[in-house]
Amino acid sequence: MRLNSIIAVSAFLPIVALASFTQDSFPRPRLISVTGSAEINVAPDEVVLNLGIGSRDKELSIAKAQHDSHVKKVLAEARGAGVEDKYIQTSTLQMEPQYSEEKVPRFLAYEVAQTIRVTLKDLTKYEALMTKLLESGVNRVDSVEFLVAEPRKYKDEARAKAIRAAREKAVAMAAELGQTIGKPWEISEDMADAAVATQNSAFGYLGSNRAAANEESTVAPGEVSMRASVRVSFQLE
Repeated sequence: MRLNSIIAVSAFLPIVALASFTQDSFPRPRLISVTGSAEINVAPDEVVLNLGIGSRDKELSIAKAQHDSHVKKVLAEARGAGVEDKYIQTSTLQMEPQYSEEKVPRFLAYEVAQTIRVTLKDLTKYEALMTKLLESGVNRVDSVEFLVAEPRKYKDEARAKAIRAAREKAVAMAAELGQTIGKPWEISEDMADAAVATQNSAFGYLGSNRAAANEESTVAPGEVSMRASVRVSFQLE
């Protein structure tokens, strides 16, 4: 019984020695981990209009005819402002009867409704187009969004600035400890922050008003914020 114990201990010793040798041969590198963030504000270059058109009448045919007339005028105004057909999208037409909320509901009228999404690439035409659309039959404005058509290049720029900021921070922190940084060991991006782009709408403009070049304009599209945040670990030398 004692002989078996000696053999077991003897067999275990090489394993312990090997593990110790491995840890000594591949020590954990001395690292400094920092975060870097950056934000780029960009003037919007397009505006997306989500509009509603609705008609009501006790005769369904009349409500439908009025609605069709309004839609045709709205589409004509959008095209007249230079909006290409691929930037005009209409929703499914909805037709339904409307009743009163009395104990015994009474028929009120038929309602015919539809939404239209228009993307305008020339912001200088926004006010004039919106006025004409409202005069042509638009009776509901669901949202007005001022956006950047190609946000990817600005997000890439913000990420590059965030990486530079992380490196500068690491250099400064290491210098305070009498150290210098070496090669990067690990880098990751905060995707939740990278995906954020603060867009402006007609119901609460953000940013500065300097994008409105015309002093008589009542539109202040502000700016779109592109943010990036990264975490980088550098080796210490």
